[in-house]
Amino acid sequence: MIANEDRSATQWITAAVAITLLPLLPALTLPLAAFALVPLIWQAWRLWRRPAAMPPRPVLLLLAVGAAAATGLQYGSMFGRLPGLAVLAVLVGLKLLESRTRRDAHVAVQLCFFLQLGYFLIEQSALTAVLAACSCLLCIAALLRVEQHGLSLRRALSGSGRLLLWAAPLAAALFVLFPRLDRPLWGLPADAFSASSGLSDTMSPGSISELSLSGEIAFRVEFGEHLPPPATRYFRGPVLTFFDGRSWRPGPPSGARIATVRPTTDYVVTLEPNQQRWLLGLEQPVPAPDQILTAEGVLMAREPIRSRVRLHLQSHPGDRLVTEETEAHLRAARALPQGFNPRALALGRQIADQNVSDPARLEAIKDFLRRGDFAYTLSPPLLGRDTADDFLFKTRHGFCEHFASAFVVLARAAGLPARVVAGYQGGELNAVDRTLVVRQSDAHAWAEVWLGDAWQRVDPTAIAAPRRIDGGLLEALPDTDALPYLVRTDSAWMRALRDRAEAVAHAWNTWVLGYDAQRQRSFMQQLGFSVDDWRTVIYLLGGAAILWQGLILAPHFVRLQRRPRAERAWRRVQKRLARHGIEQGSGEGAISFAARAGALDSRLGTGLDSLAAAYSRLCFGPSPDEAALRSFERQISSWLSAPSSTS
Repeated sequence: MIANEDRSATQWITAAVAITLLPLLPALTLPLAAFALVPLIWQAWRLWRRPAAMPPRPVLLLLAVGAAAATGLQYGSMFGRLPGLAVLAVLVGLKLLESRTRRDAHVAVQLCFFLQLGYFLIEQSALTAVLAACSCLLCIAALLRVEQHGLSLRRALSGSGRLLLWAAPLAAALFVLFPRLDRPLWGLPADAFSASSGLSDTMSPGSISELSLSGEIAFRVEFGEHLPPPATRYFRGPVLTFFDGRSWRPGPPSGARIATVRPTTDYVVTLEPNQQRWLLGLEQPVPAPDQILTAEGVLMAREPIRSRVRLHLQSHPGDRLVTEETEAHLRAARALPQGFNPRALALGRQIADQNVSDPARLEAIKDFLRRGDFAYTLSPPLLGRDTADDFLFKTRHGFCEHFASAFVVLARAAGLPARVVAGYQGGELNAVDRTLVVRQSDAHAWAEVWLGDAWQRVDPTAIAAPRRIDGGLLEALPDTDALPYLVRTDSAWMRALRDRAEAVAHAWNTWVLGYDAQRQRSFMQQLGFSVDDWRTVIYLLGGAAILWQGLILAPHFVRLQRRPRAERAWRRVQKRLARHGIEQGSGEGAISFAARAGALDSRLGTGLDSLAAAYSRLCFGPSPDEAALRSFERQISSWLSAPSSTS
């Protein structure tokens, strides 16, 4: 029994359940978080009020049914990551309320271990690992407290920590050797790949400026010793050719042949999941065998990016994309919707009439933007039906999508094939690990103009706001524009703290989460093993487990040899109980034996639990000193001389 006889043990189990649930609650909906907290609050009230009253079973059943119904209503299903974790979170609280025996306490803690595993189905960050380790530490300490009456907080936590340290080598061996999966473990279609953010394949006024309000990291880039200058850091995403008057979308495949280039820049990209196939390499990338380079110069994966990936890429950064373009695609790149932007179309025709060559028309459009007194802002006025006209001749305030869209409309009106390119530009160097951090706030849009033999990059935003390219978004925007605090902050210590936290997260992603099937295969081959042969994996795992067991158990056997006094004293108890027909079975632990003896004869059980717990501590705890052994022998003598054990 633990609920009424060992109040302290119940408090420990309650604390373990509470600590386990806390990191999970923010991921649940409010009603389900409330359902998970109700049993905990009830249990706290029971511990506060003496004597504690057990809740009626119909009430527990009602709570369970209500939680299941709420889960179905909130998530539309009982299956999936969050529905499953929500139900488990409620059940562990209910199990806590109905716990009466030591076995119930064990079940509650085992449910806690499942919940800690569930943390990683939601988030796999280093912080999640720390929270799971802390929860696990407290749960094991609670189990020790259940098994050893009177165990102090310090000894319980130190014992739990020691057990975790013993388990760490085996966990490390399993991490290295257990076959890695190429796909996420959790694959239910409903919620397996729900977390994503970033660029889309459609651009309309406000779409990129809205994205720029996010400080989330889109990807990290490691360039080695030579960081490219900001003006060349254009990370290419979707190319948008079709325009319906307000939104831009990709056009049909052009069928162009891109000229082969020799890579001049090697870099490593750690790309966050975005549910898209773009790999966001620098311009003019060179594809690896498992990658695709489209006719528009976009580096693509064969499958959408649904988990964090680490890619070794090569590029030849430049502002010209040399291709053998098709006439059909050039016609598509000149097309404009009928009935939109009459003033921009008239200006484009005027530029075309006054300038014969394509380069001259391009310079005329750039000159119009330079002299137009345009302002770069995250909060531009709303545009009407004729978005280019409103921006070029009325508001003159816009973000990069306004500049890129209006520029391409003006270029097409002047007879130049042009298109919009979306992606990211710039990034910020992390001073701690020297990686280039590119956030969603670095999302950008620019233009490309066909000049006879190549697509020439033109960044209309840079014409109106040059500091956007050299100094980044923060330098270009007015102080009144809203940005995420960690992006805008001028505090040196906040930036240093942010850089250190992001460097730790990047190291975790690289060395722990980035240890995928390919890296495991490469590492094992360096050691002379093959993970493709399942027998090799089994042999290695078995060998690691046996070695670990040997290292862990050997000191115990040595210590057991040094404890004959405790065993001799306990044997006196065994002999006394044997007279009453109660013998300790082979493989039966002292605590279980004491519980069985107490159940068979309540008179014999008086004080026997404490003796068994003390004997277990002497056998399996730290090496006992002389005083502890004498104290145990006195307790044995006292119990043997008690009337309850002699009758």
